[in-house]
Amino acid sequence: MATADLNSTISALKGGLTSLPAEAAVANIESWHSQLKDAAPEVASTLAELKTALTSGSASGSSIGALLKKLGEQASGAGASAGGDAGSQLQELGKMLTSAGGSL
Repeated sequence: MATADLNSTISALKGGLTSLPAEAAVANIESWHSQLKDAAPEVASTLAELKTALTSGSASGSSIGALLKKLGEQASGAGASAGGDAGSQLQELGKMLTSAGGSL
């Protein structure tokens, strides 16, 4: 996983979910999906679900929140396995996603 991508995603989330324009969120999701589709298909699948939910216009806050929590758990798990700087960043990202999901 690219550290720069982790840094930019973490920075975007630190500003809060509502500060991130929908187009930027979808572009970020697409970038992660393309990077992870072979390496982590379960995460890529959850990302695809989130993109669909965001672009459909009919998703509820609770359904998006559930997907963010699921991604948070997946990122935290991957971070625990990865170790090092990338692992720490994944765990931070996981906490942020889980928290954001819980706030919806």
